[in-house]
Amino acid sequence: MKGDFSRDTFDPVKHFRRVLQQQGRVQLDADANEQTAILLHYIQTLAADLIGPFGGPEIGSGFQIGAFDSQTKDFSISKGRYYVEGILCENDADTTYKEQKDYLNPPDEFDEKGHYLVYLDVWERHITALEDDYIREKALGGPDTATRTKVICQVKVEKNEQLVQLDCATIRNYWDKDWKIRWQPDNRGLLKVRVTPQKNSSDPCLTAPDAKYRGQENQLYRIEIHKEGKAGEPDNATFKWSRDNGAVVSKVLSSSGKELKVERTLGFEPKIWVELSNNEQELRGERGSLAKLLKIDGDRFVFESEIEQLKPNEIKKNKEIWPTKVRRWDQRYNSDLQEGAIPIKEGNGKEETDWITIENGIEIQFVFATGENPHYYRTGDYWLIPARVATGDIEWPIETGSDGKPVLIDGNKSPGKKEPFGIQHHYAPLAILNTGSGELPDCCRCLFDRIDSSCNRADS
Repeated sequence: MKGDFSRDTFDPVKHFRRVLQQQGRVQLDADANEQTAILLHYIQTLAADLIGPFGGPEIGSGFQIGAFDSQTKDFSISKGRYYVEGILCENDADTTYKEQKDYLNPPDEFDEKGHYLVYLDVWERHITALEDDYIREKALGGPDTATRTKVICQVKVEKNEQLVQLDCATIRNYWDKDWKIRWQPDNRGLLKVRVTPQKNSSDPCLTAPDAKYRGQENQLYRIEIHKEGKAGEPDNATFKWSRDNGAVVSKVLSSSGKELKVERTLGFEPKIWVELSNNEQELRGERGSLAKLLKIDGDRFVFESEIEQLKPNEIKKNKEIWPTKVRRWDQRYNSDLQEGAIPIKEGNGKEETDWITIENGIEIQFVFATGENPHYYRTGDYWLIPARVATGDIEWPIETGSDGKPVLIDGNKSPGKKEPFGIQHHYAPLAILNTGSGELPDCCRCLFDRIDSSCNRADS
């Protein structure tokens, strides 16, 4: 979530039950957000334990898939509710594959006689006043306040390329092993973060001035995957970073040539890299285009390249309005940039060259995959790094050995490795669609009875 947050403190491993406010204490955004996360974790876990990985109520179940229309290349999706790994998915009205509100311009190239798996992709999207102006309080004269998150439920299709005939029972039985892993691999990268380590010295009281976080302000650094793929390949995965959690963003009012007219320029400056995108791209999980900002002239941004040249082919094909937003990133001082982003190189933690310098003493390392399957980095996945002036350090776990003590390398504590914070997707099979039959597809949904369905009389 790219918002102006101090940090994200929720950790399910700690098993905290609630957050308690104390009188006369400073109120932090992280405390209130953690309370919401604790309650949400409880409700989602409870629903998943009772319902299972996916299912809908016998009465009011939604997302039933209709027959394929060969003329319109479309199919219907019924209104109603469905649960995926404890998350409530609501379809407020009957719709079709091409008319989904939260999946704009989906892929619609179907074979004349093809078999497709229709499935539900569920994830959480951060919503600011830029995406929904209604949440802005107009009485305040323009500033935004709290933001929101939204459950995104997208009906998607995947063609059956296998020679084996699809059937719903087999799909459900092998859902985790054979299907989910296609869209969300288990190995999506591991990251280590540290501040510049103390060099060996004969004087134990001597501390190198660069062996700490040297920023003048508290920051929430964001490391985000830009281009998906594997590390070390010719066309390898890349990442971008922000010292403000990617929260510096502005609405695009118009574009012409190399110039953009924007709603606000606060937080932007010349010579930085910015990302041009629109809502449709974000909902499809696509990366935006990184562009070098040359100068700011009033409410206009001037770039090195023509805006039209930066527009992705998919955007051109769909004739979407683009760009509609511009977001700041801070990797301008890093070398070897590829189209504005930094190539991902993995290391084993033993070589100093494996570490990538961010700024102010913060260094990161993408950990080399030790198993048979290499890491596959997915666009939009991210890590957060709180950096604090008071301690001159970052908040990041320390690697511990079998004895529970910190692992030391050259006298310094070794940082632990973490999987991406998100974006976490949740999936459920819906139907098997035969585009050549014109008949109703095989339904792969699971339905459950209400708890009171067997109640024949009221308690007297």
